[in-house]
Amino acid sequence: MSDKLIKIATFNTDLNSLLGTDFQPFTIYRSKGLLTHLINRKHFTAAKYIDYLPEIIDSPDYAGYYDGKIELVKIYKDNIFISIKVDDKNHQYYVATVFDVKMGKIESYVKSGRLKKVNRTSK
Repeated sequence: MSDKLIKIATFNTDLNSLLGTDFQPFTIYRSKGLLTHLINRKHFTAAKYIDYLPEIIDSPDYAGYYDGKIELVKIYKDNIFISIKVDDKNHQYYVATVFDVKMGKIESYVKSGRLKKVNRTSK
């Protein structure tokens, strides 16, 4: 499986306090076929941001830990949502989902507690 993966980032442990986790730094991968997958699923907006994944992971505007997945959102011209999941069999973290999301959905996730605003001044 690792020959189908591209290393894109290391988990930003500064997010642990916000997420309520105690993760040690770990490598995050994306599949080589992610861009093709996004295009096939007509996620054209998200596909434009595939090269931004390292920045989104390192410096998100919103973050959450939901249903065993790390969820991150970065606000650009579009709002890009990614979900990071663990492959239990291979013990590797990978980007499972990338899509654009409306601000109303982000606000709904913040209100429900699923996402929290990342405070940059604490860094």
